Amino acid sequence: MKVLLRGVHLNLSDALKSYVDEHLVRHIERFADDEAAEIDISLVDTNGPKGGMDKECRVTVRLPGLSSVHVTETADSLFPAIDASRDRLETSLKRMLGKRRDVHTNGLPEDVAVDVPTY
Repeated sequence: MKVLLRGVHLNLSDALKSYVDEHLVRHIERFADDEAAEIDISLVDTNGPKGGMDKECRVTVRLPGLSSVHVTETADSLFPAIDASRDRLETSLKRMLGKRRDVHTNGLPEDVAVDVPTY
């Protein structure tokens, strides 16, 4: 999986990079078994030094054969925004892959779906 991580109006420390890898990328990697998969992560500080609810985590996941999934979460710190993004992405990807699986088997049980031809 190709991971693109960028910081907009903030510096990416090693601790922040490792947090993103451990708490976001590793959880999303299990949905992508292909080298062509890509996750684009942008960590943004919209107000700069003014403060407030201005830290954003924007994540786009591109999996081959599926449409892209984009999530944006805002919080007062980057860590809760990253965690919230992970939770929403997991939910969206599970739903998307579940629908894909249902279409492939035409909603039939697995023992009957083995005989269904793949188009």
